[in-house]
Parts: sequence; C-alpha cells; structure tokens
Amino acid sequence: MGKTSKDKRDAYYRLAKEQGWRARSAFKLLQLDEEFDLFNGVTRVVDLCAAPGSWSQVLSRVLIKGE
Repeated sequence: MGKTSKDKRDAYYRLAKEQGWRARSAFKLLQLDEEFDLFNGVTRVVDLCAAPGSWSQVLSRVLIKGE
C-alpha cells in the first residue's frame, strides 16, 4: 500500500504542530531572521498572502511578545 498524506508529512510539519505554528514555513522565517536580523527596527508589517498565516503568526510573536 502507498503512503497516506499523513505518512508523508515531515518532521518540521509535526514540530510546527507541536509548537503551535500554523505551518512549517514558520521555521524558515525564524531561520531567516536569525541569519539576517530581518525584524530589527520593524514596527509594522503587511502580509499580503495570509494563508495559512504562519508568517503573520511568527511576526506577531516576535514583534509583540519580543521572543
């Protein structure tokens, strides 16, 4: 039998769900911020492609809560 879609999900998908992220792309944004300091001095952000919204979720946690 072939793998189901749940079987194909990778470790980042599972980790994102465990940590409360909407999508695994949250880890990529956090990695980019760590490497390039993207959010330094940022006070406002417009997310034009909000589905599923993980980038907005990351930004709200990082900018508002100071994580």
